[in-house]
Amino acid sequence: MHAEIEAALNNSDQEFPVPIVTLQNAEKLLHYIEDVNLERTGRLELTAAESLYLLWTVADWELNIECLKNGRILFTFRKGWIAKACGSFNIEEFIPYLEEYLLMDIC
Repeated sequence: MHAEIEAALNNSDQEFPVPIVTLQNAEKLLHYIEDVNLERTGRLELTAAESLYLLWTVADWELNIECLKNGRILFTFRKGWIAKACGSFNIEEFIPYLEEYLLMDIC
């Protein structure tokens, strides 16, 4: 398991188990982010809705990404206070969308 996921789980006082699909999707997402090798700041945290939420800032963009317990990825990409993209995909759809967005709009 990715160290950030372990830290988020260890720092949580919630007593419910995190669904395996949530953990798997968070793992895939974090591996993709590491592969992209963009400097990032942010945090990963467990939510009360049994999801893992990632706040990722890249340059002047804020990427809000949540791995939901139903297997979907809920996201909003903001520049300043303005949402530039938002939606919900499964992980197989989301990673290419994120990659395209990073290449076109952020990098």
